[in-house]
Amino acid sequence: MNSLPASPTRRFTAWVLEIVLISGTAYIGWFIWSLITWGKGQTPAQNLLRMISINETTGTPAKRPQMLIRFFLIFTAYWIAYFAVSNLAYVVKPSGVLLATGILIVLAGQLFDISGIVRRSDHRRLADLVSGIAVKEMESRP
Repeated sequence: MNSLPASPTRRFTAWVLEIVLISGTAYIGWFIWSLITWGKGQTPAQNLLRMISINETTGTPAKRPQMLIRFFLIFTAYWIAYFAVSNLAYVVKPSGVLLATGILIVLAGQLFDISGIVRRSDHRRLADLVSGIAVKEMESRP
């Protein structure tokens, strides 16, 4: 596939749409939809926006295991970090200052991850690099 990398604007739109879809379907509907679209190398938002996740080594659409790794890196890692920070803050000092500091650190990590979309010429975030995925625009239909 010789498609161009998805632009930062399109990547940000997909990120926001993913959050809306997760919230709107109480996560369960989004996850079921993801299990279907991951087989085509797409997230639900990428499916709606005609974008695709490509295996950077083979140039073919990413497979479900690779999409699962990317999902784990993007969503699950932040949830685990958030719950670890909030529980640690509650045990150590339930005043809220430690909790707020921890949440800011988790958000800073997520912003650093997402900033790769703008900082890098190939518009890849940290989770894309680790999972070996490049998000591209789908080629238009003839």
